[in-house]
Amino acid sequence: MMNKTIEKNINYEKCKNVVKSLNDYYKGNKDLANIEFPSNIIINSHEYYLYIFYSCLLNYGMRSKVYNQNLINTYKDVPNLFNPNYIITLNEESLKSQLIKNIHPRYPNVGTRKWMELSKQLIQYKNLPDDLKILKSIGELNEFIKGIKGYGRKTGNLLIRMIRDSKICNFTEEIESIPIDRHDIEISYLTGITNKLKLNDKEIEDLSNAYVESGNDLNISPSNIDKYLWELGATLCTKKKCSECPLNIYCKNVQNKSKEV
Repeated sequence: MMNKTIEKNINYEKCKNVVKSLNDYYKGNKDLANIEFPSNIIINSHEYYLYIFYSCLLNYGMRSKVYNQNLINTYKDVPNLFNPNYIITLNEESLKSQLIKNIHPRYPNVGTRKWMELSKQLIQYKNLPDDLKILKSIGELNEFIKGIKGYGRKTGNLLIRMIRDSKICNFTEEIESIPIDRHDIEISYLTGITNKLKLNDKEIEDLSNAYVESGNDLNISPSNIDKYLWELGATLCTKKKCSECPLNIYCKNVQNKSKEV
């Protein structure tokens, strides 16, 4: 049961209803919110993990599937864009032109700086599988990612989830929190889990904890809940596909539209 501080900000029962509905809708779908890989990458190789680090860096959830396909096409045509030793030989303008031409980042200037800084961090790792194998907890993986820097709450957790799900690390524990972005907050507001759209850091933490605790109560993996929210936002909410949404019975937008008819 959630503590009283969280209960003031979060409708826990509605959160559980939302999590159950999401699980009923998406359960068994293995293609949710995952990064697809180029066919010529060997699974769990050094290049495989380099690709994961780069692909998560600018994956904000918006048009995620288009972004992932751009990455796959780029790896086929210009694989050096995923090689940190090559990237650090470029100036930013040259890198920016290649990223715009091939990957089409949403924010080219920011994306270029992030891509370059990540490359400078990654050159210190000669064999990422060996570095990841020694990590013994989700906390150690979190610290590893924080040490590399460049990732926000959403992109960082996607990276953590992808590495954790690859089973390379020496642990089986679940992710400890679900990263909450503005789309998750909007979904939570529209379904009545929260009563406002602007949340402070403590309220965002409470919301994350509510989703995790709901999953624990319902025996649903927090990693899967994160995938469900990511998929819902990217493929339904942003495309206004309300009639297909598993949460439309709770959604204020749908209810308001019904009243207008």
